[in-house]
Amino acid sequence: GNMKYIDWLVQWLENYIRPSVKVRTYERYRLIIEQHIKDKIGGMELNDLSPLVLQSFITELLQSGNRKTGKGLSANSVNAVISVIQSSLKTAHLLGLAPEYTADKLKRPKLKEKPVECFTLVEQKRIEQAVLYGKKDKLYGIILCLYSGLRIGELMALQWSDIDFSKGILTVSKSCHDGKGGLIIDEPKTTNSH
Repeated sequence: GNMKYIDWLVQWLENYIRPSVKVRTYERYRLIIEQHIKDKIGGMELNDLSPLVLQSFITELLQSGNRKTGKGLSANSVNAVISVIQSSLKTAHLLGLAPEYTADKLKRPKLKEKPVECFTLVEQKRIEQAVLYGKKDKLYGIILCLYSGLRIGELMALQWSDIDFSKGILTVSKSCHDGKGGLIIDEPKTTNSH
């Protein structure tokens, strides 16, 4: 088995990923391969992608992987690259194209929680005043957001049945986003949202 990694990636993408994931995911994987993997380790043979080779590739991405700026890639982006590497090499191993699967030994970079930018109390009051005197009913959703911490998708998924006026309780059980053909309603994104 002396298949080049990039040749396998193309096969994997078309035959294993495309039929089984959302178009958005497929496109994201394709971009990751195109932008980050192809030129750096794509020309290597599957057998030569040792844990150390892969780890130093990851380290390089963290230090200077941003193609536009030459700075490091975010932990988030690097984790996405790692997912593509792990998934593609696992499949290669299952099919007998790679003698062993070692990509699970990759160290993932720690994600830093970004602090949330919040409005000051003064700004909140100004927003409230604008809504109260704006005479537009639909603007009241903004006040709801300020006081409840709803995500935009959760706000858009709200229905009258989610509000119990007698108890004064609002239940957040769904989220929604634009899909092909209108709005798609999902579970909320994080446990905190629940």
